[in-house]
Amino acid sequence: MLITALLGFLNASNEIRKIVSESSYNFLEQTALLYAGTFQIKIQDQLAMLESQSRYFKDIDMNDYNAVKQTIMSTKGVGEFKRIAVANSSGMTINYDGKSSGNILTKDYFQKAIKGIPQVSSHFSLDENGEKVLTLAVPIYQGSNIVGVITGTFSYSILNDIFSVETFKGYGYTTLSDQIGTILVQSKSQKSLCKKDNWIDFFNENKALSVSELSRIYNDIQSNHTGSFEFSIGDEKRITFYTPVGLNNWYVLSTVTADFILSEQSKISLITMFQILLMLVVFLIVIIIISVLFLQKLKVEKENSRYAMNSENNKTIVFEFNFEKRVIEFTGNTNYILGENLKELPISQFDKISSKIHETENNLIDNIKTSIKDGQTSFTSEFRLQGIDKEYAWHRLNLSITYDENTHKPVKLIGNLVNVNTQIIHEQELQQMAMTDLLSGLLNKISFEKNVSNFINQKGSSSICAMFIIDLDNFKQVNDKLGHTFGDQAICDTANKITLVFSEKDFIGRIGGDEFCVFLCLKDTVKDALSIIEQKANTMREILVEYYTNGKDSVAITPSIGISLYPDHAADFKSLFKKADAALYTVKNSGKNNYLIYNSEMKNKGESVYE
Repeated sequence: MLITALLGFLNASNEIRKIVSESSYNFLEQTALLYAGTFQIKIQDQLAMLESQSRYFKDIDMNDYNAVKQTIMSTKGVGEFKRIAVANSSGMTINYDGKSSGNILTKDYFQKAIKGIPQVSSHFSLDENGEKVLTLAVPIYQGSNIVGVITGTFSYSILNDIFSVETFKGYGYTTLSDQIGTILVQSKSQKSLCKKDNWIDFFNENKALSVSELSRIYNDIQSNHTGSFEFSIGDEKRITFYTPVGLNNWYVLSTVTADFILSEQSKISLITMFQILLMLVVFLIVIIIISVLFLQKLKVEKENSRYAMNSENNKTIVFEFNFEKRVIEFTGNTNYILGENLKELPISQFDKISSKIHETENNLIDNIKTSIKDGQTSFTSEFRLQGIDKEYAWHRLNLSITYDENTHKPVKLIGNLVNVNTQIIHEQELQQMAMTDLLSGLLNKISFEKNVSNFINQKGSSSICAMFIIDLDNFKQVNDKLGHTFGDQAICDTANKITLVFSEKDFIGRIGGDEFCVFLCLKDTVKDALSIIEQKANTMREILVEYYTNGKDSVAITPSIGISLYPDHAADFKSLFKKADAALYTVKNSGKNNYLIYNSEMKNKGESVYE
């Protein structure tokens, strides 16, 4: 009996070691895939941000220096880019500070972007401050023509933060390398893949792997395959999983020491010694339950996928309207709109459909009639239509109209109705992203100016308003001493607090790194507008004071605020901003942490960000 139990224990221990090893390999694989996915998403988000900025140049003469300069200066503070620049088709650049960073005609990323392919530089380079940066490039379209390229430099330190998370309790580490083994980024760990810049060369020189094994890995990487290998540095054995990033043929390698896996196996084996029978029973029960649940989950997901595909396919309706018969004939399932699958519908009952059109787009039918009256042969429109679930979804209507050759009267109307709700909502989200500062959630610089200018033009000089520019004192010290994570937190905290001070009808934006702007709109009937404006400024002086610490260093944030009044000081956006900026400059030079309202004796510090 004792021998049987002992054999059972040994078999169970071996099985547990096997499970731990397999789990470690799986987790190693998932870690590498997670890092690769996170890195790719980070880059794709920034490429999308650049693409949104490229649209501001769609009507700009790329050879007009002043026009390009004025437009590129509005990109300062966009995304996480250290610098954004625009190059015309000859490769000459203009940065957001209005200066040139030289000609990039021969750069690989420019050559590919000018051909219409959004691109990331194949290696890190040093910028003018000696900091390692990655360059992203996106083509600038004017119609179907590519007239230039917009580029953004992405700081190495930001990418390095992605690889800063410890894995396997500090026994694991992650590396980003190119296809020939050059190490681009390594996780912050006491251990590393190697002490050289190229891990393949290091392994070859130190015979950490056999020639045949190293050749296999190299061929795998050249073919963009995933895989794993074991190697030894000194007396320490390590395990690495590698997977392509899907960008520039770069690879993520995730590594863990074999000692860690062995230590975990030993811990579990000791526990198993005392609870072997119970664990085996529980283990078997859990495996059975998980297997059953997993199979059920796969079945449900399969059914859901099939249902989703069928539902999506069923949300396209083709129809034909005969003007003589006055009947609409349908091909496709009308159930999701009408609650029944109709094959035809008399025009006298058309209100079954028209009553479901969103009230803000109820001019759709009139527009179709006008198109027919004008003899147009096609019509396209997007509108919201209510389904049987009482929810409105965006649809695209495409019509083709046939006329009698002799009388020119309409004879037949053929069309299709397609559910494009997902696409339209995605486009709206992208448009909202283009208007919003991603970090703070406030209006970005361009949207802020546009909204305020439109308000001024519509209201005229009868309104009582104030322009506030808020600058955070000591913000640079937060980034330098505490790191960009604390800097980002300071920006978010400030944005949240400012929105508490002002109402929804006021315009609030982030117009630079640590610079915010508010346009306060008061009712014409307000008696003591100046006291309200000063009260808002005093409130911000109180609540925007914040202390940040990492346990070692501390930095105090305070606000400096400049204010100009509309229409007393100026009647247009740029003049108002310039005078508020002059008041801010005076506060900055007289001790900070205060507010001032503009007067004629104040002088501006120079060009504002809107010039």
